[in-house]
Amino acid sequence: MNATEYKIYHQKFMFNNHGSTAFHTFCCIMYTVQCCLFTSILRMDQRGKYLQYLYEYIIIILFLIAANTFLAHHIYLLNITIFLPLAYEIYGYWCYIDVTKKLEQPNDFKKIQTITTVRGLTYLMTVFCILAVDFQGFPRNLAKTENYGYSLMDTGVGLFVLISGLVHKDVRQKGIGYVLKSNAQFVSILFCLGVGRYVSVKQLDYHEHVTEYGVHWNFFFTIAVCKLLSSLLLYFSDKRLLLSIVTLAVHEFLLYYGLEGWVFSDIPRTDLISANREGIASSLGYVSMYLFAAYFQTVFNDKSSQRSEVLKKLMISVAILWTFTCILPDYRTTSRTLANAGYCLYIAAILWSIMMVTYFVEVIYDDFEAPMILSDINANGLPCFLVANLITGAINLSVRTLLVSTELTFLILNVYMVSLLTFMVLLKGLQRNKTKTD
Repeated sequence: MNATEYKIYHQKFMFNNHGSTAFHTFCCIMYTVQCCLFTSILRMDQRGKYLQYLYEYIIIILFLIAANTFLAHHIYLLNITIFLPLAYEIYGYWCYIDVTKKLEQPNDFKKIQTITTVRGLTYLMTVFCILAVDFQGFPRNLAKTENYGYSLMDTGVGLFVLISGLVHKDVRQKGIGYVLKSNAQFVSILFCLGVGRYVSVKQLDYHEHVTEYGVHWNFFFTIAVCKLLSSLLLYFSDKRLLLSIVTLAVHEFLLYYGLEGWVFSDIPRTDLISANREGIASSLGYVSMYLFAAYFQTVFNDKSSQRSEVLKKLMISVAILWTFTCILPDYRTTSRTLANAGYCLYIAAILWSIMMVTYFVEVIYDDFEAPMILSDINANGLPCFLVANLITGAINLSVRTLLVSTELTFLILNVYMVSLLTFMVLLKGLQRNKTKTD
């Protein structure tokens, strides 16, 4: 194949994917979550920081790559394999502590490690998948769906929005001007990144999937619009949960009465609106997700409530979210492209399930800390994501990834992850030295 033929082959390879199931997608993520919890509970850092990094790399990263390539068809068995030793360790610890006493303590963590863990995990899974998806060894049912369905890569943008809402900066007391100014820098950066990605894709003749976001629209524009609209809504009202529900209801109403048909129609992309209808139409759905996460930010930050109360709210939310995730598909098919109610609730169900389990472990283990790998990634999430995109582009431009063997795929993905994590460690070290100097 010449370059043009390979590009066409690559684009065709990405089309018409219908994904898997919500439960399968959850298991793909939950396996890595369990690996992370295992390394946090059975730490090796008392023997040295670098030994801990190596330990975490083997248990988290190496198993992440294997579980989503040549062992992907055994994901349920893999979950059981890690669950048994993890449950054994937790149960053994449980027998020696007063769980009731721990649950009755105030929610006064100096830093909630659960949020660090889920943010670091989201970045980790995303940077892995953006390269892995370009290889034959990455199962097609894990790649992004065409219009409807569930898949591992479909969770990426939704999880990003949720973790952004979890660290929302409340500036309601400082006026609308300050709200706009405080968001201007972050939104401007995202806008520039969005423009830069569009230009680079066109200049390099890089493969793209127009029906994902649109002709010009991309992930960065979605996050920028979501952040700006959410911040404006939260300025006028702090009823975060109500705003989330109302926004999602309005979005679903618009989809039902014409917006969905317009997005999936064959009308020509003759102007900026029609050319980017997927990205524009999904914005309200992502805003509702951001607002929902911002509501739980207040739950986690409530120092006066008991830890049992926080855990109870997480459990109730998980039960409601999974109930709707099971029921809604009978009436409205789940779609990441639309960010409809089915998609928003199923992404929230996944993340809130992870937070529920992680928060419970954090409560019963007084010395619980997020894995060092996730902590480093969380500290510099955006630089990590940008470098990952640059490395991914470089690999795709120099290697015909769809034609390499399974063994070479495994090797390339490991070199990629080692390079990325080395960059994160070095960046964290530079920041630490700068802080000491200042």
